[in-house]
Amino acid sequence: MKTFFIISDTHGRFSLTDDLLRVVKESDYVIHLGDGVNDLVLLPKEVKDKTFFVYGNCDGGGKDKILDVDGYKILLTHGHNHGVKTGLLRLLNYAKESGVNAVFYGHTHIPDVQTVDGITLINPGSFRTFYGGSYCYAVLNENKLIAKIVNIR
Repeated sequence: MKTFFIISDTHGRFSLTDDLLRVVKESDYVIHLGDGVNDLVLLPKEVKDKTFFVYGNCDGGGKDKILDVDGYKILLTHGHNHGVKTGLLRLLNYAKESGVNAVFYGHTHIPDVQTVDGITLINPGSFRTFYGGSYCYAVLNENKLIAKIVNIR
């Protein structure tokens, strides 16, 4: 079993309560999906080795990454290069072409978890409370991904 703490769109307003810090430390993977990746410097040193990120449009980048977790492949993307603000079809087609099981994306600031054509799509929303304040906690167990959006307000 592997656990994921997934955030996106912190936009320079990143802070962790003691409760959230505990979740971060206990998670197997800490994922930042862009727009504020510089905020990761605020994470404790002991979680740096399990932290993965992609740059968002506000970070000046945008290359996707594929994370392989025991054969379960997860596409990490901010989403702006796949037009996620106008729908998920382009992203879904790219995910199918890439042969991944799941996609973690951001950019829209709207939290969402859904499975389409066997591919799980997860947007943790914006971690920044100005935009609602949310993250996603996910558990991968025997190639089944279960995800929960958590509001932090």
